[in-house]
Amino acid sequence: MQPQDPPTPPQTHASDGHGEQTLVHTRSESQPPTANDKHTSTAPTRRLTNPLFADKARGIRLRALRFTASWFSVTMGTGIVNTLLFLLPWRSSHSAFRAIGSAFLLLDMLLFAAFSALTIARYALYPRIFLAMLRHETHSLFLGCIPMGFVTIVSGIAATGHEYGLNTLDAALVLYWISVAMSILTAFGVPFIMFTQHQHAAETMTAAWLLPIVPLITEAAVGSTLCKLLLLEGRTTYCLTLLIASYLCGGIGMLLAAAVIVLYLQRLILHHLPPREVVVSSWLPVGPIGQGGYAMIELGHVAVDLFPRLAADKPHLAQLGYPMLGAAVMLGLLLWGLGIWFAFLAIVSIAAQFRETKTGAGTTVFNMGWWAFTFPLGSLTLLTFSLATVFDAMFFKVCATIMTFSVFSLWIVVFVPTTLGFFRGTLFAAPCLQSLPPNYVDKLAPAAGGEQLRKEEARAEYDAQCS
Repeated sequence: MQPQDPPTPPQTHASDGHGEQTLVHTRSESQPPTANDKHTSTAPTRRLTNPLFADKARGIRLRALRFTASWFSVTMGTGIVNTLLFLLPWRSSHSAFRAIGSAFLLLDMLLFAAFSALTIARYALYPRIFLAMLRHETHSLFLGCIPMGFVTIVSGIAATGHEYGLNTLDAALVLYWISVAMSILTAFGVPFIMFTQHQHAAETMTAAWLLPIVPLITEAAVGSTLCKLLLLEGRTTYCLTLLIASYLCGGIGMLLAAAVIVLYLQRLILHHLPPREVVVSSWLPVGPIGQGGYAMIELGHVAVDLFPRLAADKPHLAQLGYPMLGAAVMLGLLLWGLGIWFAFLAIVSIAAQFRETKTGAGTTVFNMGWWAFTFPLGSLTLLTFSLATVFDAMFFKVCATIMTFSVFSLWIVVFVPTTLGFFRGTLFAAPCLQSLPPNYVDKLAPAAGGEQLRKEEARAEYDAQCS
């Protein structure tokens, strides 16, 4: 008796973090696989019955197996709230908001520790998943979220310790250099993998291409904070080393980000707005623009303070600080205007895509991509704070305050469903696992059905290839 062909199941969407959703095709025999379908399966039965690909991840083991770097965007969003609350310009409310900011720092540290444990367990126990993740066109990009989340903690440790009279600077410096090494690995390694292992196209490009290189800009911004604390202790030699390293990081990150943003604008002009599932990523260009302007202005302030102290040994540096600050302020103003334009573009793009109704179009569910609302806007807010300090202008102070509470409100909006999704297991989507061989998948999480299921899978694959 000939076995019957399995019924053609519906298509499903797997959330890919930051709005990136991968369509998991479940083919019928009339749809043979193509050479470009790297992350699709010709065995729909296995994909639907294996718990590794279920709608919900049940148990800590399956959560670890399906845990991706996009979760570190939570630590990025949490860390930026801590930083902004410490920078609010209204001194009468400093103590209250800084206490709240300290609570955000503690939460950020707990989240990062938990996420790091899950990540280490995933790749240490199952190294083959790490290779599958690197080859995935989207998930490998989110490796940049790890150093970005980490360096926000470093900044918080340094600033909070100074605020409360704790000697945390040396510990923060050690952690900072670790984060720099992590950022260099992602900024140099991930683009090379994109060049050699991935299949990208202009029409499918998203702003997530920025994620591997933006960490270096954040390193420059945090480096300015550490430089100021070093100057308070009179450690000028170390401060000069850190200043140079920060400019180098900022130069690599900002110039590469500018190139990617140009490509992104070309994509928008030639291929229109991203689809609804990924349109939230329209916020991402705001991040490097804001962080870059903030980093340059704050490093300029450091140069003004540092170089006169080095005049005895390096007299040629004595008059260099103010020109550097002036150039940085001019650049910061230009970038602030550009950031406002991209923020407007993100708002209207999201509104246009969610307002548009299409026949048969499903509703877009919450996914990790919604965290793109927090960190980029927070980065632009940092630049607004810097401009408020330089010009002592009420306009920038009010804008920075409004933007800070907007980031705080957006953090609440996305944190609540993220927490629910974590405990329910609905946010653990890992499309990179689709590329793993069937036998390896069954070892990771055996599917129901045993030998009979494998026979049906083989028949489904054979029929698909022959049709």
